[in-house]
Amino acid sequence: MTGSGGPVPVEEQSQSASDRVGIVMSKSVVGDAVADVMRRQAGVTVLDQPTFWEIKAAGRLRISFEEVGQELGYEVRSYQLQVEMSTHYGRLVSTDAELMLFADPIEALEHLST
Repeated sequence: MTGSGGPVPVEEQSQSASDRVGIVMSKSVVGDAVADVMRRQAGVTVLDQPTFWEIKAAGRLRISFEEVGQELGYEVRSYQLQVEMSTHYGRLVSTDAELMLFADPIEALEHLST
């Protein structure tokens, strides 16, 4: 029974992949800085929850270590951001300069093979 607020039968559920990517970060000095940096980016949604930030976008999300470091006043690397993350959705790729999430696995693979 669809449309009545009840569950959607499995055969009627979409089998397509989501184009949404995102992270959930704790509210902390680092998490707050990431949220501040990301809310200034076009196409990024930052949801303020009581104990965490949900930061999401369509297709891809890029978190620059340099921008977060400027916000904090000290250098940050991937490890510091990942420690503050409780989860992520999308294909996660980390480089020396940024943490990236991709909805498209082929696009993520292109960044891993360079």
